[in-house]
Amino acid sequence: MKLVVPYIGEIRTVDARMVRLAEFLGIECQFLPLAKPVPQTASCLGSEITDRATCLVLNPDVMKEWMDGEPPSPEFVLSLLSVFHHVLVYAVRPDPFDSRLIAALSGGCFQAVREVQDYCAPYNIASDSRDICDSFAGLSFGLANRGNDRTFVSSDTDCAKKLIAIGHDAFLTEMKRENTKIFLLGSESVADIDAEVGEAWFTEYFSQFVPHAMVLRHIFGEQCWRPARNYASVVVDDPLLRANYGFLNFERLLSLMKQHNFHTTIAFIPHNFRRTSPRIAAALREHAARLSLCFHGNDHTAAEFASTDSVLLNTMLQTAEERMRVHSETTGLRCDRVMVFPQGQFSVKAMAALNARNFDAVVNSVPYPRHQSVRLTLRELALPAVLRYSGFPLFLRKNSLKTQDTEIAFKLFFGIPILIVEHHDIFENPQNLIDAVTRINAVAPGIRWSSAGEAVSGSILRRRVSNGPLELKAYARTILVENNSASPKRILIEWDYPDPPCSLGAVHRNGFPCDGFEVVDSRIRFSAVLDPGISETFSIRHRPSDTLMARLGFRYRTGAFVRRRLSEIRDNYVSKSPALLAATKTLQRRLHR
Repeated sequence: MKLVVPYIGEIRTVDARMVRLAEFLGIECQFLPLAKPVPQTASCLGSEITDRATCLVLNPDVMKEWMDGEPPSPEFVLSLLSVFHHVLVYAVRPDPFDSRLIAALSGGCFQAVREVQDYCAPYNIASDSRDICDSFAGLSFGLANRGNDRTFVSSDTDCAKKLIAIGHDAFLTEMKRENTKIFLLGSESVADIDAEVGEAWFTEYFSQFVPHAMVLRHIFGEQCWRPARNYASVVVDDPLLRANYGFLNFERLLSLMKQHNFHTTIAFIPHNFRRTSPRIAAALREHAARLSLCFHGNDHTAAEFASTDSVLLNTMLQTAEERMRVHSETTGLRCDRVMVFPQGQFSVKAMAALNARNFDAVVNSVPYPRHQSVRLTLRELALPAVLRYSGFPLFLRKNSLKTQDTEIAFKLFFGIPILIVEHHDIFENPQNLIDAVTRINAVAPGIRWSSAGEAVSGSILRRRVSNGPLELKAYARTILVENNSASPKRILIEWDYPDPPCSLGAVHRNGFPCDGFEVVDSRIRFSAVLDPGISETFSIRHRPSDTLMARLGFRYRTGAFVRRRLSEIRDNYVSKSPALLAATKTLQRRLHR
């Protein structure tokens, strides 16, 4: 099954972008040259097509040039529908030819393409459209894009299903003629998925990107990359594992998690490895399904992992690992090999160091290194993790207030784990956090709340082409693969890995090295058979290096000690006193003038 893209002369930019989007989703594409004179039937379009299930995408501008501005005859349309099982019309304009083409294809159901009548109207996603619109079904949001969005005029409201409306006007519709499904999409353009975008990218690009992906993924089904499962976790930075830290009380947190159904990952500072309360350690062991740990720097000094000194970075990581090993032995608590950077600041060399030391991933609030404010592309935003820094996966997180319905729906649709970042102060009044959790559970009732480590390990994309193996696209360096079926399952795992280093050792299966992995076009591939009803882990591992280590001297260690104690005084006392807090902020402003 392929996506067939007709062209005449040169391929239009909008068509080339549609192909890149389709290939991003895992769809095979075929360009179809159109020759004149135009035949009386559409048999010429099907002469190279061997599978009627193939989808034809029509750009009216291409058809206008091919047909010299004359609309297709009823006979031509019926012939077209006999060749293709799916037809998607996009890149429409309020042009007389586009309107006549839409009328001919829809059998008169729609008469015209027109400008949006109310640009203050939101996008309304039909509540019964989950089979196509997935996690966006039932949502209403945003404002129409004046430069891009068009709607379809119809006198018969029952002739087609309105999947997305702008106000009350159809923007994305589905109808059936003969045995062919026809989709009409009122987007004049298609976003360039490799273009860098700004902070407000969703508002600007939603209608040029997401509806196209919805339709294509619906048509091509299991051939498309789609989430194996959706995950979420609340990550709370900094707290000591004691009964109370600032506004955080662990007993109250457990009550909130049980009541509202969520999981909390404590981003634990390894510096505090000897200060855990035995009672709280016991509570974490007892409630491991609700509470977990990951790394939060080493000493949590100012921008410690923004350093570009490889020796210092490796020394800090080795220290952090040793501390957490001792912590695990004394408390019985495991710590996921996931790093949360203090203050969100990091360097590319820090990413490389984590990679070499076989960490699984980074979870961070900031997508770019310190002093390198870069913009991500749409492609990167629609993948579970950012891979541009030494090929090491960086998973993004946002706070409760920014975890809105559209953010949740987008992440669910593209298989991005929903990671919420908070600090102890959210628990002074946890309503914003509870609201975010409630929104997630409402949009995705079956979401798996888990540790940050399990969330990144399970955020895998999957597809199956023909009778081949189940293909899995992995992002974290360790992944969890489940076979919930009653029969063995052959899988092919693929990690994107730009320029794999020579230190790459092996692929491990359940902790043991395996032969047979290959590196192809900057991708690491490994094939396996999973027995029925089991879960297994697969991971990329690097050989140990002879990296030099530094000695963190007395001055460094004293500074780290003082900083940690001052931070705790701030969180436990200053933050609870409005007068002290105001005085502290005033002093900080004066010191930074």
